[in-house]
Amino acid sequence: MKSLFTLLTKRGQLFSLILAIVCIVIVFASILGGLGSAGYSTSLDLVPIMQDEDSTQSFDFFRPAVVIPAYLAIICFVLMILGVFKDIISDPKGSMKVIIGLVVVTVVFFALYSSSAAEHTGKIESLVQEFDVSDNISKMISGGIKTTVGLAILAAISMVLMEIWNMFK
Repeated sequence: MKSLFTLLTKRGQLFSLILAIVCIVIVFASILGGLGSAGYSTSLDLVPIMQDEDSTQSFDFFRPAVVIPAYLAIICFVLMILGVFKDIISDPKGSMKVIIGLVVVTVVFFALYSSSAAEHTGKIESLVQEFDVSDNISKMISGGIKTTVGLAILAAISMVLMEIWNMFK
């Protein structure tokens, strides 16, 4: 495992650059090849064609532009979570700050979730009905937004205070 870490430390940016270039080539080849085989050019406005209800043209050649970044983001998220768990398991004493921080954020989220009311007014009501959002999901969304805003405010205050602290160091 140590040799993998050393390899990624030395060549990780090169690997990610090569992977990005390969993904970009795949996306552009799919789009340009699909446009050409469908009889369109890159200078043509495709919006009216896509909005035409009588059109039978499928634009599946744009799919890699959405699917590849989505899969890469999922893979990165899973690897990040696995790395965090590996670090916590390998050094539990050194990871206590992270564990305590996650517990505090979780407690704050559930407190805000419990104190939130399901929204049923104005534009929110029409969105709740359109997307069939239950009361629990509405409360969870509200608690998540409040937690995120609170963490953003805390981060902004921390940045300002740390800069002031560093001025006097």
